[in-house]
Amino acid sequence: MIQDFIKDIIEYSFLRNAIFAAILVSALTGLFSSVVVLRKIEFIGDGAAHATFGGIAFGLLLGTDYVFMAAITAVVFAVAVSYFTRKNKLSESSVIGMLLPLSMSLGVIALSFVKGYTPDIMGLFFGNILMVTPDDVRMLLLAVIAAIVFFTVFYREILYYSYDEGMAKHYGVPVGFIHYGVLIGISLSVVSSVKIAGIILVTAFLVIPAVTSKLVARSFRSMIVISVSMAVVASVIGIFISYVFDMPPGPVVVIVLFLEFLGTISIRGLIRGRL
Repeated sequence: MIQDFIKDIIEYSFLRNAIFAAILVSALTGLFSSVVVLRKIEFIGDGAAHATFGGIAFGLLLGTDYVFMAAITAVVFAVAVSYFTRKNKLSESSVIGMLLPLSMSLGVIALSFVKGYTPDIMGLFFGNILMVTPDDVRMLLLAVIAAIVFFTVFYREILYYSYDEGMAKHYGVPVGFIHYGVLIGISLSVVSSVKIAGIILVTAFLVIPAVTSKLVARSFRSMIVISVSMAVVASVIGIFISYVFDMPPGPVVVIVLFLEFLGTISIRGLIRGRL
């Protein structure tokens, strides 16, 4: 079974693209996952994921690259949420609660005006990793490289920002720059993950790996490494399972991510019980 899977990966380009894309998305979301969980900004990732629907719809309506439009929409959404919460003292959940349905509603209206072929809506909501193209893989690779450079150059600043924004300001960290840099990174991670997990499930990639790694990690660096590793493993196993049982890959990967969480918390409980 495993041999057949490896043989098909070598033989079929669409399966190779799916594996490469899954690994790259796992690395990208795994990097930002730790910041998302430590900063408790999970709702921004979820909101940006749903906001991409509006961007995709307008991209189709205008006849432009809908992935590019989705990226712009996700970035604008995240920055708008941050602006309204920081400048106007509104709660983050309230702003997301207003902007998210606005984006979805505009997207539905835009789709109603689209003539001719439109992409599979279910695929947009739940992902279709087998439709990933070589161009998607190259875009993901560039995004991962940019994220690695960002985390490498500003590691200390991101570390302080993730744990305590007040302390970060005290030590002279450019909090505003790091904050918006992280938000843009999260937004682009969301857009990059849409084809794999879909709009509805993409938040799992941004949350579950870090929640799991936080249970065992002893430092911010190790938390990032474990998050990325668990996301990559879940993606490869999830695609293999979906290949064997002919199931949709995105939801299967999310289930594997959650099983990793359950396994980690169970093993930790057993170890603590023996001490």
